[in-house]
Amino acid sequence: TGSVTAAQSGLDVFGCTMAGVVTAVGGGTIRDAIFLNRKPFWTEETEYIWMGVATALITFFAWPEVLEWQKKKRKTQTDRKAELEYDELDGALDTLDAIGLSSFAIIGAQNGIRAGMPMLVSAICGMATSTFGGLTRDVLCGRPVRIVHSNAEVYAAPALAGATTYLAGHRMGWTPGTRIGLAMAMCIGSRFIAVKQDVKLHTWDIANDNLGVAVRKKPTIKPRQTI
Repeated sequence: TGSVTAAQSGLDVFGCTMAGVVTAVGGGTIRDAIFLNRKPFWTEETEYIWMGVATALITFFAWPEVLEWQKKKRKTQTDRKAELEYDELDGALDTLDAIGLSSFAIIGAQNGIRAGMPMLVSAICGMATSTFGGLTRDVLCGRPVRIVHSNAEVYAAPALAGATTYLAGHRMGWTPGTRIGLAMAMCIGSRFIAVKQDVKLHTWDIANDNLGVAVRKKPTIKPRQTI
């Protein structure tokens, strides 16, 4: 998603590769450097960087072909409405994304536990690990940050819910398999509902309610008239 988003924003192949790597390791980097006060994990496990580079490059060159295939498939459908509907490719991508989201949320929560952090901080570690890479990607690409804007369905909230479920199970003494399974079910299930029902968090209606940022206009100074 980092490479695709960057390409759609006009970045070149180097920029897209960098955005892909940042998306992959950015969440864990922020978790380690800010919340856990330690060196980012990829400074010792450089395979994560190489995997990010390889995946971003493959995606950059292969994704246009995938979109072309999807476009041709939709053209074979006679129903005009079917051309715009949510198809199998979209479903597969969202499913894989939800699995990754829940997995990284759990990994982040586990890192918080191992570092001896309180439950609240560990939950934030889980959310940060799974979503802050995308936050960094959006900033790098000059786009509205997805997890704090309601231009798409909720994303960070399911990650936080999954991490919290895992931590609650850890505190209650559940087996590792049980708490991982329930945490993944919570995160993936809430993401599925969000996508299916287009669930978005409430925002101000700044366009119609005049609640936007007020811009103070400078008074215009009329030129003096000479007598």
